Amino acid sequence: MSWNTKNGIKIAGTEVSDALLIRLGWLLPMMTVVTSMSIHALSGHARAIPFFVSESDYPGLEGTVFTTGLAITGVLVCILAYRLNLAVQERDSKWIHISLYSGMLAGMSLSVLAFANVYDMLLIHSIASLLVFVGGFVWGASMHKLYSNSTPYGSKLRSVGLGMTALGIVLMNVSLGVYVFWKRDELSMQDAHVDILNQIQPAINIAAPAEYLLIAGLMVTLASIGRDYQKD
Repeated sequence: MSWNTKNGIKIAGTEVSDALLIRLGWLLPMMTVVTSMSIHALSGHARAIPFFVSESDYPGLEGTVFTTGLAITGVLVCILAYRLNLAVQERDSKWIHISLYSGMLAGMSLSVLAFANVYDMLLIHSIASLLVFVGGFVWGASMHKLYSNSTPYGSKLRSVGLGMTALGIVLMNVSLGVYVFWKRDELSMQDAHVDILNQIQPAINIAAPAEYLLIAGLMVTLASIGRDYQKD
């Protein structure tokens, strides 16, 4: 396997282009999330609607789809962080190192998240989720800086994606934080994880759609880089 071919990586003698890697980088997680959430909701396993994306990592088909898809995506993100960084190595910018490390962090955290389900490993899952979301946002923002000479459409699309991500992060954390603080005397954090989720469902009614917005924003950001990658 070669990571340093001119236009992509080579696996078992077959070259996979950077353009295809980028496309897979946002299409695979999108299909994974939509499929696992749809199965979770339609099978009757959902404890409430709306629910967090990670709640679809439930025993059964939806859990298999969730874990497999996001574990592969995590590896893809690490490869993309390296390949996209390699393309701008000649530039003298602090953003080069920031983009590489934040992209790697997001990718590795996503692979951890894929296996640390919210029902059995809530703390590890929560930490991994935070690193994925914040790391993904920093990666997108740093790549936006590095690809500042790209097409106007790509730059605007990236700005929209980053704005969606930032808004999603703020709304999700504020809604959860405010509700938990407001109801701190009534909540029993010693209960089973599912019971805790049920207790904070009023906050999840806001936080879950915010998470959807956040994830969509990350995908839009990566897709916009794909449009400009060959043109930069």
